[in-house]
Amino acid sequence: MESTKTIESLGFVIKKETLKLLESEHKFTELILEDLDPYPGFYDHFHIPVNEAEKKPRSIFAIIKDMSFEQMDDVTRITSAIKKNFTKRFDAVMGRLTFQNNLVTCVRIYMDDYSSLPQLIDLYKLSGISFLSSRPVKPYSTLINIRKYMVLEQIIPTIYRDTELKDTYYFIVEKFVNWPKFETVTINVRNNNNHKVYDAAQAGYYSRYGIVEMVRIYDQKATLDNLLFLKEKYEIEIERSLYQLS
Repeated sequence: MESTKTIESLGFVIKKETLKLLESEHKFTELILEDLDPYPGFYDHFHIPVNEAEKKPRSIFAIIKDMSFEQMDDVTRITSAIKKNFTKRFDAVMGRLTFQNNLVTCVRIYMDDYSSLPQLIDLYKLSGISFLSSRPVKPYSTLINIRKYMVLEQIIPTIYRDTELKDTYYFIVEKFVNWPKFETVTINVRNNNNHKVYDAAQAGYYSRYGIVEMVRIYDQKATLDNLLFLKEKYEIEIERSLYQLS
């Protein structure tokens, strides 16, 4: 197991979200989705009110046509080139999700000001990225796999905080389980924890030893004691789930 002061590496986050067609004053011809609940375990499941000061901008998912997840390097190069001249701050990474029973590739876009999204989409199209055409989409739930460059700062060995995302933490776990089991593990952990208002997702990063498995926690009131408690409980429940039938 790795234990370093700072982690800078390509990593991933896997989570389930509810998506719908982007609501915008601009009429997009491209298929662009937005998430209804970016941290479902925090806000929506527990009906936590969101005031303007803490409201999280929604992520945008522009669905790519005829491009595989393995072509991430091409999208990364295009994004880097666009950032050199695009004046508005944005973050864009490649992802994969299910749309109409098909696994599709997307560009997950995060912006402080989405009024510039039409210009950004046009720049991707000029760079050779083709998007699926827009169509009616009812809200639906899907598993999303995002590949991103992580910069994590150690709090204590095996527990880290995200240097770019506020209230976001990671702790290392020994073993991987599939998403259905991870959901069950999360339910079991939450049911045995007095502090229930947090969101959890699967995560990990790539090291020279392989994939280091992690759990990503979003929690506005996180404490070290609670993160240690969650880490211990996740380790126990993950180990238990490996000996249960799917």
